Amino acid sequence: MEAFFSDLLDRFLGTAFLEKVGKKYHYWESQTMELEAVAEEMLPLLQREACWERRECWGLGRPLFEKYRRNQTDVADTVYEEVVMSLGRGLDDLQESYTQRGMLSESYMLEVLADELLLEGYGAYNRYIRENTVWHVARYHFLGSEEDFPLEMMPELLHSFAIPVTCNEVFCMQPKKSVVFVSELTQDEKVSCRGICMGCNSTRCANRIGSLDK
Repeated sequence: MEAFFSDLLDRFLGTAFLEKVGKKYHYWESQTMELEAVAEEMLPLLQREACWERRECWGLGRPLFEKYRRNQTDVADTVYEEVVMSLGRGLDDLQESYTQRGMLSESYMLEVLADELLLEGYGAYNRYIRENTVWHVARYHFLGSEEDFPLEMMPELLHSFAIPVTCNEVFCMQPKKSVVFVSELTQDEKVSCRGICMGCNSTRCANRIGSLDK
């Protein structure tokens, strides 16, 4: 388990990141100070609790995969690893505090700031893999989006990690600002990561992103 990507947290209060969030979620320029105030309350919690963890590379022969796989076949020069990212329970508590005090605007601002930070985490993970291993990310697999990666994998997968993330009987993760995925890694330089939205037909989604190989 490692602290969340420091370069992202260093930019969290920066003008570029806040303006990006403001534009994406249609905030007025006059709301920038309010957005920044929420981010300032979030940052100490992120610095203390946000973290991520990856399982070392392995092939599809791992028992958890064999238990569910239907269509996957092993491919030369391709491995897989499980990854969990979490922004921590402190953000959940802060958001609940906003809600209880009727601060619904601040609660939503926290939501979008956290969502955007997690989205940037995928690109940071791609860079980490390329810079620290002999692999690079070919694509992402999200539990529940493919037959070979059903939601039913989630409890067992999370249980194998040191990171304090769990899920309930309907597969909602706690802390809420957490993600889990399986990354497909390759050494084939002709293959590039087409982003987390590969295979999704929601082309008008505000969170849709393209290639992460930047």
